[in-house]
Amino acid sequence: MQLLLKDRPLLTIHDNGTCEIIDFDHLPFALRRDPVTFVEFIEWASSRTLSMGRSYAKEILNALRLSQTNRYAVCRACRGLSLEDSYWLRQEDDCQTWETVNLFRNPLSLFITELSLSGRNIHYVKNAGEPGNIHTPELTTLGASAKGWVRRNGQLYLHKVGRYEIPADQILEALSIPHIHYQVSSDEEIHSYLSQERKEWITGVGDAVVHSRLHTTEDTAMVTFEEFKIFCGFYGLNPYSEAAGIDRKFYLQMQIADYLLNNNDRHEQNWGFLMDNQTGKLTGYFPLFDHDHAFCENPRIYSQTTETPVFLRDAAIEAQRELHMDLSGLNNLECPAYLTNNQWEQVLMRREVLMRL
Repeated sequence: MQLLLKDRPLLTIHDNGTCEIIDFDHLPFALRRDPVTFVEFIEWASSRTLSMGRSYAKEILNALRLSQTNRYAVCRACRGLSLEDSYWLRQEDDCQTWETVNLFRNPLSLFITELSLSGRNIHYVKNAGEPGNIHTPELTTLGASAKGWVRRNGQLYLHKVGRYEIPADQILEALSIPHIHYQVSSDEEIHSYLSQERKEWITGVGDAVVHSRLHTTEDTAMVTFEEFKIFCGFYGLNPYSEAAGIDRKFYLQMQIADYLLNNNDRHEQNWGFLMDNQTGKLTGYFPLFDHDHAFCENPRIYSQTTETPVFLRDAAIEAQRELHMDLSGLNNLECPAYLTNNQWEQVLMRREVLMRL
């Protein structure tokens, strides 16, 4: 089996478990060491697939006749294809090329999107779990919320259940902090993959189906901080210092954003960097994303992006003392949709803490 970046072979995994490096400089960051062990390769491949903590993970895996306990087997079954990057796995007897398998341009299975967003399985796919027959990004889309990819007018959009993406988008936009933009999905879009009953249930509990445009491309990948941290560990580097050094302004803006949004979900797969596939080098930060767990009531949330365990408030204060970020963009912003008046007041109170510095 080989690990490739598009059509560029990077690593050969032999039957005896040894890994032969072909192109070190383009390997995934979590594998950029010499030698690469078989265990490290399995860990990297397994980390690409959805966890059982994701909504409807069990239903997705059952429909595709895949293991619920062996994430490496799931990765092999879908060739490890993802919309986060252009890496993939090719078995020895597989004659496919990047042109024929890549998810960025080839058709996706809409029934799996429906299953990913609603848990409903109304189709049967013959031999779906056999390696090479699965062509969907749903097995390698991480996170816990119900979500699914839809292609519209040649462009891919991630649809998900998560109303707080909308107010977070408005607040970050007002402050000019780079982020992934979200919009509420139209009835026409939702109808293509959700039953009316499921749609009514979502709106009935005050939630919403929202969508964002795919930010990666065949030539620009995302590298999560989780992978970057593994890479730094190989070479004795401090991952937080190294991350801040890539773009200190953005790193500090992230501390401020998470405090203002009271975001308790900036884990190591929820922030990261952009990589140029041609050079294999990082080019900057990936815009902030995944805020459907923001605006929580707990006022004492620990930062997940600092080396030492500090509260979001303390991390933001330290960042603001250095950055002196202009927070006046919120002056003329009214209470965003899906926030209660109390939640919005809490946002403004947190802003006042930073403005007094």
